[in-house]
Amino acid sequence: MGKSMKRQKGVVLVIALIALVAISLAGISLMRTVDTTNLISGNMAFNEAAVQMEDVGEEEAYNWIIGNAYSNTNSCQYTQANGGSNCPSYYYSDVMPMDATTKLPNPGSGNTLNWSPASSTGLPPGYSVQYLIERMCGTVVGGAQTNGAAPTFANCMASPVYDTTQNPPALVAGTGRLFFRVTVRVSGPRNTSGQAQYFIGMEDNVT
Repeated sequence: MGKSMKRQKGVVLVIALIALVAISLAGISLMRTVDTTNLISGNMAFNEAAVQMEDVGEEEAYNWIIGNAYSNTNSCQYTQANGGSNCPSYYYSDVMPMDATTKLPNPGSGNTLNWSPASSTGLPPGYSVQYLIERMCGTVVGGAQTNGAAPTFANCMASPVYDTTQNPPALVAGTGRLFFRVTVRVSGPRNTSGQAQYFIGMEDNVT
């Protein structure tokens, strides 16, 4: 009887050790699951923040466009339209086709996109935005328009402006709403990134 009791005590010890190992493995697995969940949640939060930062880049581009109205003869847009070269590289006087793979403007074979310098002004630590601006104009078939020429209704995405104080409203000659495509990209912590595109319309001289 005594030997039987000793054997039973030995079995209980083995079972207790096996149970302890199983509980330990379960605890480790649970900890890893919690860590993975926290990591995924954190990455989603960073990505969501990156999406919100895109609006900051769009606002910077909008301010640049407003400050470079074609009607301002000292503006970058005016001088480039007439052969000048003082425009920043991230401004394109003619619209580019979209790349089917990257969903970004395609500057053509052998060329790369010229993004604006990275800016972190007004952004949380670790985030930066860049943008590029395309005037929605292009070359007219037949050679009537070349890249960099002044915008016209014939070669630009533009809508006419009407004087609504008259009845019926009268077309305002030489003025229109000229459109621009702005592409923004955001870089953030943990290699998060985002990109978005905006269309901006600005009333300006469009002859």
